[in-house]
Amino acid sequence: MLLELANARQAELRVAETRIAHRMTWAQIARVDRLERALKVAQGRLQMLPTLFPKAN
Repeated sequence: MLLELANARQAELRVAETRIAHRMTWAQIARVDRLERALKVAQGRLQMLPTLFPKAN
């Protein structure tokens, strides 16, 4: 019986390990997604700068 409990606990720990790894992966994906969106916004703002400040030629 003790062996069965130990095996069950090990299985639970493996599942928890997999779940944590997946959460970490999704967190990294979400972070990259936020950074990419912020980069696109910044690029859009930079493209508008020449129209806001014309050169004096």
